[in-house]
Amino acid sequence: MSAEKAIDPTESLWALFRHHLRFLRHRAGLTQEALGTLVHTSGSHVGQIETGERRPHPDLVPVLDAALEANDMLNHLAHLAREAHDGFPDWFAGVAREEQRATRIRTYQPQIIPGLLQCEAYTRALFREFRAPGGVDEEQVAARIERQGVLHRTDPPLRYWAIIDEGALNRLMSTPDVAAAQLSHMLKMLELPNVVIEILPVSCGFHACMDGNLLLMTLPRRGEVAYVESMGDGDLFVDEVRVAEFERRYDLLRAETLSASRSAQFLRELLEGSR
Repeated sequence: MSAEKAIDPTESLWALFRHHLRFLRHRAGLTQEALGTLVHTSGSHVGQIETGERRPHPDLVPVLDAALEANDMLNHLAHLAREAHDGFPDWFAGVAREEQRATRIRTYQPQIIPGLLQCEAYTRALFREFRAPGGVDEEQVAARIERQGVLHRTDPPLRYWAIIDEGALNRLMSTPDVAAAQLSHMLKMLELPNVVIEILPVSCGFHACMDGNLLLMTLPRRGEVAYVESMGDGDLFVDEVRVAEFERRYDLLRAETLSASRSAQFLRELLEGSR
């Protein structure tokens, strides 16, 4: 049996949660498989929570707390960790922090412009369509725009590569008051030497990354990780085999894109058409 990866409880509140989860499991004399059986999940799922590959679902935390007789310790830690999301949904906060440390990011989102390339008008329009009871969440809008500072970081510089689906651009063009601002913003970002945008034409048909948003990050002392997102949730993967598969599919996707120079021209032509 391989040794369990060490957990640094001072890294974050979620790391402290994982530290105590493992401590309580060991105290109870349970393997990950045994605990998984008790809480009606798999041992591998428990292991992914302990290593930080996945966040525990809110419904799972009280079940873990009860099974390990934690007297609400896990419930309280999870609550504090979710509260400390710095303007991001709790399921994305950890990824946003890693994004600020990354030395390389490769991303593809089939329906929208990636967050690091969004202008404020575009971000606000997206949140407006959520039609949340309290209206647009200004904290989340500000947090998304603030994230973009990482593109201007110089020590070390971030190498950023985004594949943008033509379908997302077509949808953008249907909102003229936002289109010009967003296209101008992306062209300005292309003036940065560390930013590359490639357009995926609709004419390519089916492709290797149709089934979700994909973010690949290179992290100092950690290597390659992958974040896969669906509506209102996401999973961070650190397993080398899984990450390699996501990278393989991203490479296949890149083979279908327009060149960087042709993509820039494509954006310029769209901007002219939006005026």
